[in-house]
Amino acid sequence: MPEVIVVGGGVAGLTVAHELAERGHEVHVFDSRTTWGGKARSQPVPGTGTGGRSDLPGEHGFRFYPRFYRHVVDQMQRTPAAGAPGRNVAQHLQATTESAVAMVDEDTWYRFARRRLDRPHDIWEALQLYFQKLNLSAVDGGFFGLKVLQFLSSSDERRQGAYENLAWWDFIDGDRYAPRFQRQMRALPRTMVAMDPRRGSTRTLGTIFIQLLLDFATTEVNNDRTMGGPTSQMWLEPWVAHLRGLGVRFHEGVRCTGLDVADGRISQVHFDDGQARTAGHYVLAVPIDAAQGLITPELAALDPALARLRLADVNRLVEWMVGIQFFLYEDVPLVRGHTFYADSPWALTSISQPQFWRELGLFRQRYGDGQVGGLLSIDISDWDTPGTLVRKRAKDCTPEEIKTEVWAQLKAALNGRDADEQVLTDSLLHSWHLDSDLDYGAGLPPINSSRLLVHPPGSWEVRPEAASRIPNLCLASDYVRTNTNLATMEGACEAGRRAANAILERTGSRAPRAEIWALEEPASLEPWKRLDAELYRRGRPHLFELLGFRSAQAAADLLRRATNLGFSGVDEWMDVFRLAGGVDGLLERFTSPSPR
Repeated sequence: MPEVIVVGGGVAGLTVAHELAERGHEVHVFDSRTTWGGKARSQPVPGTGTGGRSDLPGEHGFRFYPRFYRHVVDQMQRTPAAGAPGRNVAQHLQATTESAVAMVDEDTWYRFARRRLDRPHDIWEALQLYFQKLNLSAVDGGFFGLKVLQFLSSSDERRQGAYENLAWWDFIDGDRYAPRFQRQMRALPRTMVAMDPRRGSTRTLGTIFIQLLLDFATTEVNNDRTMGGPTSQMWLEPWVAHLRGLGVRFHEGVRCTGLDVADGRISQVHFDDGQARTAGHYVLAVPIDAAQGLITPELAALDPALARLRLADVNRLVEWMVGIQFFLYEDVPLVRGHTFYADSPWALTSISQPQFWRELGLFRQRYGDGQVGGLLSIDISDWDTPGTLVRKRAKDCTPEEIKTEVWAQLKAALNGRDADEQVLTDSLLHSWHLDSDLDYGAGLPPINSSRLLVHPPGSWEVRPEAASRIPNLCLASDYVRTNTNLATMEGACEAGRRAANAILERTGSRAPRAEIWALEEPASLEPWKRLDAELYRRGRPHLFELLGFRSAQAAADLLRRATNLGFSGVDEWMDVFRLAGGVDGLLERFTSPSPR
């Protein structure tokens, strides 16, 4: 089988290597770093381990594996765990059972346990509980709930044709809410996926919001998971070892400097060590910034999608989501899951890690100098808003100033007014680690080599498919078009599978293709989506807009009434639509008194 060169050793590149090596291909993976896993890799803090203990474990950010991460978890299930015969890496995942919202400007924080959603209108009840716990306006909550239900019952055709080109803030009519409610609506997408709701598309943000809502509201234990130890130790190192066993060749510390074109194909690839390598097929599995720099006019001339990507304003497409870890003398578990600091200026999210790392033994005995008993891992998702203490954007702060500001925001959210309500104190802080992908060598602002795609309206148009029109070049990264449609390790893994499948197709392989999953939404919504597809085809607005609904309560009542009337089959719905003479007759049917 033809040799394959993969440029980039992150999750996408490793996925390509895994899928192709299992099917007999010779694969070479190159990366500019000397460690594997890209943004997902761990970042041990050099020189912090003493007395035979490991260095303190740093990360790009906390690790979050929700229910809809099927591609990544499948990859883990096919990777043997290190030193544990019969176990696989996925068994290192640890379930979280609750989450919390902590408010910087209030003297309390709120825990949320899981609850089950079986019917479409149950989602409104779950949102109601959230709004009530946070003492948010019932009127604002009702209108936002309506927009969530509207998105849930919208067809794929409307989502792609209309919502892809509409900002989430405009879809939810964000300016109509009270200031306190607006803060929540701005913060939640930031803390979950680093996405400004004024910039992120409705199609992407709505889809992922629904997935996360369904994850949280389902009682199964595998919904929201975190890794049971440092990511490299528990997943990436066993993965690379497994791939080496399959014959994959790894080349670390070499940067790709260019791809040559001849006769409409890639003829060779160049690296900064002076090598020029040739192969039958090539996969570009690097971040969007690096990919754009490697797309020459010659490459762009062979594929309009590459031409669009080459000319795209990458700064408009990406944002920062960077991690910082606080190592504590004592463990501070907080909650059995993630805490969202919804009104924090820098859109913080945290998780206390040691409670999920029990299989590794006592934290202080394994890491650092023996004094560290706790670890808070925080993501900073807003780098453009001034802080409360240093009063500067995070981008304009030194690492020490970032540490000071983040610590102050955490204390403001978690600590009460009384001395006996101090969750975090300065005496708890042993040390800290800021993501090493930030390069301060040239001063401020730092260079961030791990920016994230944030899916502004219309960005789908400038994103390429995994299989380029160049017959021996594929792309694999989190900006490639996928069902996941989000810059995450799940999106990168799916992109890697799509690239591997394209190579299998192009080489005429008879091997089974890597499985690709679609995101799942409640089956009970399918009739509503079919109805909306018909409305969209006829140029009509969504059903709720036709009815003039202004709150989720009215929409939820309609959903209940439809369920009680027994219209559950798609064919039956469409028959009613046709026999009723279109949407007006259908609405009349729904708004008539329901039978007892």
